[in-house]
Amino acid sequence: MENFKYTEGFGNDKVQTLREQVDGVKDIMTHNVDRILARGERLDDLMGKSEDLQAGAQHFKQTSQKVARSYWWKNVKLVVVIVVIVLIIILIIILLATGVIPVSAPVPAITPTKKP
Repeated sequence: MENFKYTEGFGNDKVQTLREQVDGVKDIMTHNVDRILARGERLDDLMGKSEDLQAGAQHFKQTSQKVARSYWWKNVKLVVVIVVIVLIIILIIILLATGVIPVSAPVPAITPTKKP
C-alpha cells in the first residue's frame, strides 16, 4: 500500500505541475486576448480618425476649388477691364490723329489786305 501512496504522491506532483502549466498558459492567453481587444479598440479609434481626416480633406478640396474659381473669375474681369480701357485709349488716339475729334477751334485763314 505504501508503494501505492508513493505512486499516488508522484502522480499528484505531475498533476499539480500540469495544472500550474495550464494556469500559466491560461494567464498568457487571457493577457493576449486583452491585448488583442485593446489593439482592436485602438484600430477602431484610428479608423474613426482617418474617416474624419478624409472628410476634412474632401471639404478642404471643395472649398479650395471654390476659392480658386472665384479668384480666376476676378482675374478674368480685371483683364477684361484693362483691355477695354486700352482699347478706348487707342480709339481716342486714332480719332484725334485723323481729325474726327478736333483738338482746338480751327484757326481762321488770314486773308491779305490791300494797301491803298
